[in-house]
Amino acid sequence: MSLRRLQIFLEVASRGSFAAAADRLGVAQSAVSMQMRALEQELGADLFDRSRRPPVLNDRGTALIPKARAILTQYEDLKQSVQPDGHVAGTLRLGVIQTASTGILPGALTSLHEQYPDLRVRIESGLSAGLLGRVAHGELDAAILTAPDRLPPELKGHLIFEEPLSVIAPSGLSGVTDAELLTRHPFIRFNRRTGVGRIIEHALRDRALAVDEAMELDAIEPIIEMVSGGLGVAVVPAYALDPERREGIRVLPFGDPVTTRRVIVVERHASTRATLTAVLVAALTGLL
Repeated sequence: MSLRRLQIFLEVASRGSFAAAADRLGVAQSAVSMQMRALEQELGADLFDRSRRPPVLNDRGTALIPKARAILTQYEDLKQSVQPDGHVAGTLRLGVIQTASTGILPGALTSLHEQYPDLRVRIESGLSAGLLGRVAHGELDAAILTAPDRLPPELKGHLIFEEPLSVIAPSGLSGVTDAELLTRHPFIRFNRRTGVGRIIEHALRDRALAVDEAMELDAIEPIIEMVSGGLGVAVVPAYALDPERREGIRVLPFGDPVTTRRVIVVERHASTRATLTAVLVAALTGLL
């Protein structure tokens, strides 16, 4: 059986369509379709309902997902088992929230590539809650995300850092305290479906701060650009504010004591990728 076809099959299952899987894999949609036809012929069963457009997984295809994932995991484990002691190799399927993908992650991946050239890290972005579920269901080996109030019992977390949150505002706006800035001017909200967005929302409620919501965005860069353009105030993770981004804006701590968020790496307790996750955590915490 072709492992490549199983990999493509799981991409289709994860992305929801041949087209989305093709975009992710960097191949033509027709190539994905041909590989899925070949997989069906190899297994002797239809896996997709092609009476619908686009085709969707049928019951047999849905039932194949965990089995295909298990086969690929066993193959990766097989490769790892024949490596010399101390040699780190294989593929780590890693979920990443947007605020980490542009912050600490690039440097950590560079360190990993230099020290472990046979380690491959496959990145998928998403929101904290969604990534948490994908790790729990075995779709991802690990994920970098904002720590929830509690982890599912099958998961464990490794603290990477605790980060203060900051209120940012255009220079010259009236208001001395963070509360005055937030309640006097249009508020540019971090998407409440994100982990940090929920922390901000809970803190506003706890402090009984009524904000005039102007817009809701799910990425740091456009939020900072909106504030720099004079369109309102916002709350963002402090580590996103490098010296260049601080030009032309005011930055105040969010709350007293300051509200923080914890960024963690989560994995399953029984993960077969624990060694790969361990070197990732070491790289992220500067211990590699």
